[in-house]
Amino acid sequence: MALSEGDVLNALSAAAELGIDFYVENIHVSPETLTTVRDHIRAGNILIAGGTNPAGAVYDSDTDILWTPALVPPADEEDKALLVHECVHAMIDIYNTSHRAGRAMGELAAYLTQMTYLQRRIPNKTSNAPPGAVLFWPMLLKVVNDFDLGTAAGAGAHIPANRLEPMRLELMSVGTSYRYSAKMKAQSSGLSRQNPFLEMSPEPIYTRTTSVSYEALPDPGDGYLIDVLNEKYSTSNVKGYGDRLRRLRRDFLYCSKPRAIALRARLLTRIPTDKLSEAFYERLSHGGRAILLKILTMRS
Repeated sequence: MALSEGDVLNALSAAAELGIDFYVENIHVSPETLTTVRDHIRAGNILIAGGTNPAGAVYDSDTDILWTPALVPPADEEDKALLVHECVHAMIDIYNTSHRAGRAMGELAAYLTQMTYLQRRIPNKTSNAPPGAVLFWPMLLKVVNDFDLGTAAGAGAHIPANRLEPMRLELMSVGTSYRYSAKMKAQSSGLSRQNPFLEMSPEPIYTRTTSVSYEALPDPGDGYLIDVLNEKYSTSNVKGYGDRLRRLRRDFLYCSKPRAIALRARLLTRIPTDKLSEAFYERLSHGGRAILLKILTMRS
């Protein structure tokens, strides 16, 4: 059991309604940019999957998948704050097409959004700092309070460099995964312009959705996968190639774990005697194979 797509959409709607609006260098967190993330989720450009860690969530910019914490829905306010944190990383993936955003600044923008959400939704509750962040957490809270990010008065605030750099240095002490240099750029595939999964949905975008568990989908059989892989497109039919990759990404993400493990074992290297393996290597580009294999690895 894990938090669902409905929980993520509800968290984004709540954050947008709160009017969270501030800048960390050239990263702008706002109702508009957060709503864009929600629209990409509704369109199926960003997929939501249940993770196995009850204490953490992660957005993967290579596959455009947000992995939610292994918690029983519905999400409470602290859970929603964590989901919004990861959605800021998705937002950077969408808007950072010129790769100007710094990776450390992206992390600080996500944490500041998380803390701002908490201060607006449960202002009288002191949220527990994550492990190793006992000094970093109060620094976030002080910036939120000093720049009125928890109120409408702080809309459009620019957090200055002399407040960001001490937080960056303290964040580096939280764990090895946060040891970003000041010049390291944020990971981004430029979702809004060049992502193979981009396809805007014709259906209306709703501001609320029910929080439901993930639907059990039948495992994709070999025959189905081989047929999908062998579909022929003209060299100019970019949409056709993109649609195929979208379908396979969803199939690999939502199939059962045993099926994902079995597929990874067969597709990790080319096996001439295996028709599925042959079609996988013959019909997909190196980049497409890398994305799908990463999904299977994360599922295994």
